[in-house]
Amino acid sequence: MMTKKDWLKVIVLILVPVNAWLGVLYYLHWQKRGRGELVETFRFNTAVRVTHFAEKWGIKEGQRLVYPFPIGNTPSLFLGVSPPIGQGRPVLFLNISRITSEEVWRPALQEALASSPSLHIVLLFDTRESSGEEFERDVKRLREMLNRFPSRRISAIAGDWIGTAFGGFLGGVLAFLCDGEGIVRAVQFYPDLKLSPSWEDEVKDWRPKLQQAVKRALEKFYGKLSGTQGR
Repeated sequence: MMTKKDWLKVIVLILVPVNAWLGVLYYLHWQKRGRGELVETFRFNTAVRVTHFAEKWGIKEGQRLVYPFPIGNTPSLFLGVSPPIGQGRPVLFLNISRITSEEVWRPALQEALASSPSLHIVLLFDTRESSGEEFERDVKRLREMLNRFPSRRISAIAGDWIGTAFGGFLGGVLAFLCDGEGIVRAVQFYPDLKLSPSWEDEVKDWRPKLQQAVKRALEKFYGKLSGTQGR
C-alpha cells in the first residue's frame, strides 16, 4: 500500500515534466506572438508599478530624488563607493536589470564615463529571480563586471526590489540622472529591444540601442556630447 509520501513523489514526478512542457509551450507562444498581447500586458503592468515608484521617489524631471530609496526592510547589496547625491556632483542611475554582460553594457558605460569626469554611475541590478547559490553566482558576475571597469566613479546596488521599482528591459526605466543638487534632470526608458533565441543576435541589437538611449539621457543634461566634458 502506498503511503502519503509515496503519493507525493508520484504527484511531483507528474507535475515537474508537465510544468516544464507548459513552460516550453508558453515560451513558443511568446516567441510566436512577439510584441503582441502578452508583451503589451507585461508593459502595462510594468508601467503601473514604475509610475507608482516614480511618484513616491521623485523620479521625474525637475523633482528632487528621494535617496537613499525608502525600501524598508527589503534586503539589498551595495558595491563600491557611495553615490554623492546632492553633494555637487551629477549621478547617473543605470538599470541593468539582470544583464551582467560586459559586451552589452561597455559602450553605454564608456559613453557615460566620457561625458564628464565628475559624473558618478550607479548600476541597479535586479535579484528577484535568484536566491541561495544562484544569488551568489549573480553577485559574482556583477562583481566581475565592475572589475572590468576599474573606476571609483562606478558602483552598484543589487536587490529584489529593483525590478519592482524600475522594471526591466520590457517597459522599464533604463536610466535617470540627477544634478549636483540631487534634482532629476533626465529620465530615459528602455528602447524596444529584439528578443531572440540567439544571444548573439540580441547583443548585436541591444548594444547600440542601449548606448544611444544612455547618450540621450546624458544630452538632456549636458547638451550635445562631443568628447569629454565637465559640468
